[in-house]
Amino acid sequence: MAVLNFRALEQSDVKSLQRLFMESLSDLIRRERFEDADLLDEEVARLNTTIQDHFDDDTVDLYVVEEDGILVGAGALLPPNDIISGNMEIERGAIELGSVYVSPRMQRRGVGQFLLEEMMREISVRGKKVFYLDAGFPSAQAYWQKRLGEPSHILEHYWGPGASHMIWRVHIKKGT
Repeated sequence: MAVLNFRALEQSDVKSLQRLFMESLSDLIRRERFEDADLLDEEVARLNTTIQDHFDDDTVDLYVVEEDGILVGAGALLPPNDIISGNMEIERGAIELGSVYVSPRMQRRGVGQFLLEEMMREISVRGKKVFYLDAGFPSAQAYWQKRLGEPSHILEHYWGPGASHMIWRVHIKKGT
């Protein structure tokens, strides 16, 4: 595998990041066989808001992973979303690790693990020992269960019958 580079999002990355989000979400929705026609547009709009917040709001930081100058992954550190804060007791100043996407052609090649490790290192640098993460897509839930263990909280039937939403409260171990 070529060398991966982790860094903060720059203005010149926005179009590439929007393409990465669209490509990743389209692939995810196709694989998950979701029928909701508005889901892609809603998720892209939410992610575009996160991109704008990165430049306008000092509580939101978006990071990218690039390989050979091409964006292959992204993730954000931001205040916990309404699903997390509405269903769990969270600490003041808590951080959510969210908006994590890896290009479909780069999945299962270590990019997600690299991104997670770098983002946990960034959280530690900020003096935090805990972060929150949530997932509604079944394949994302399976990925995070493999990486982080069982969720701290499961919202049964949140998205409809049999469609749960999972929330993790993760303690960062020393040396991360």
